[in-house]
Amino acid sequence: VASQTRTFHFTFHVLIYPEDKRWIAHCLETDVVAEGDTPRAAFRDFIDLSKFQIETAMEDGDIKSIFRSAPPDVMYNFYTAQTKLESPKPTRTKTAIEQFEARQFAFA
Repeated sequence: VASQTRTFHFTFHVLIYPEDKRWIAHCLETDVVAEGDTPRAAFRDFIDLSKFQIETAMEDGDIKSIFRSAPPDVMYNFYTAQTKLESPKPTRTKTAIEQFEARQFAFA
């Protein structure tokens, strides 16, 4: 019996903000948090971490486990942020992340 491989396509919204001399990338849909020395580094680390999380969930047959909403204040800060960051082009794999929308937020 041949096994079926299902392809998933995701769109993630990511808030990127400074915290203690580091940059944080926080995903609204999965509540995944990554960090880096620059906004782009945090964003790249988020992408790598998300791909790993999705692949692991698919291997475990539990893709629903990745979906946990970020706290309301993270969502609010994302939608009030003015600076959009250029997103990398998605890669086509079985865990394709179709699109990112990242916004940089600066606390007043």
